[in-house]
Amino acid sequence: MVRLGNELSGNGIGTSISSSQYANDTITLSNIVNRIYKGIKPKPLIIAPGGFYDPKWFKEFLADTSKTLNVISHHIYNLGPVGPLQEVGQLDG
Repeated sequence: MVRLGNELSGNGIGTSISSSQYANDTITLSNIVNRIYKGIKPKPLIIAPGGFYDPKWFKEFLADTSKTLNVISHHIYNLGPVGPLQEVGQLDG
């Protein structure tokens, strides 16, 4: 498994990159994996983007990576954002 990035899609937490840049990076990663694993099976799966779901961003990203991406991933936080009891600094008293 080769995973590219973490929470850089859509609106992100602290930063994000455009779907076209992420797609270009995903294609580059796929080309590197294919070159390294030429003639070797199985090859690592390309998994991306591993971030927040944004319909417009995902639509553009998937349109650009349909031939290189093996697995689509995204994050869901059903309980909402981090609260005070989940923040490391709050646990120290």
